[in-house]
Amino acid sequence: MISEKIELLGKNIYKDIPSELTLTAIPTVSELEYVSSEDFEKTMIEKIFPKAIEEKVNFNNLLEIDFQWICRCLRLINYGPYHTTNRIFCPECGVVDGEARVDLRSITCKPLPDDFKNDIVISKDEFIDYKGDVHLHLLTIAEAMNAYKDKLFMEEGQMKNEAYARICYMITSMGKDKSVTPVSAKVAIESEFSAADYKLLKDAVEHLTNYGLRAGGHTTCPRCHSHEATFIALVDDRFFRPTVGDLREGRNDRSARGVEDVPGAEGGSVSSNS
Repeated sequence: MISEKIELLGKNIYKDIPSELTLTAIPTVSELEYVSSEDFEKTMIEKIFPKAIEEKVNFNNLLEIDFQWICRCLRLINYGPYHTTNRIFCPECGVVDGEARVDLRSITCKPLPDDFKNDIVISKDEFIDYKGDVHLHLLTIAEAMNAYKDKLFMEEGQMKNEAYARICYMITSMGKDKSVTPVSAKVAIESEFSAADYKLLKDAVEHLTNYGLRAGGHTTCPRCHSHEATFIALVDDRFFRPTVGDLREGRNDRSARGVEDVPGAEGGSVSSNS
């Protein structure tokens, strides 16, 4: 069975999770076949990760960016690197609709700095009217899941503003308040932030927390063959829906390279174990 050790992006900040995890191929009949967009993260954490990762850890405590990183690595181990998308973005042709096969290995990942402590500070000097510093942290996958379903940010049962919910869950302190909850963060933003300051806050959060897998990669345009085309491949249930053509392409690639030479996750190595 193929196994692979991967180094986690948050290796320097975890207290209860090892810096490396050992991933193995999942059994042929698995819940991956049935995972849906509504329960994707929950199914991965509760059913897939325990079967596919040798180390016994609390997967809820993984950073969200490490959850996505592990999903990427599992996707490559189980189904290979090829993925069929329905849309390509080309600088020459514009949007090109229609099925196109892309290589997930072209998706890059921005690592955390070696000295990253998961205490991100937005100085009061960044704001126009607000007079305090704002401290943030990268979300764990459990916190991200809670943010997505928090009724405080819903309207008529639907998430009204996902980005706003995420920001409130990221904030750990604001000004003199050193122990902020998502509720108190929402109250403070809505009562103390001007529209301009909130826009500055959103921009700073996006810039300062921009780590992990990118949303897509580079490919060749199927129409004009430009090598500058891009595609989007978000880590969701569709990530684990390869076509038969994708699988055959991966098989041919593997045969050409030799099993032990198949590239897996960046920074990891693939080996064949009985």
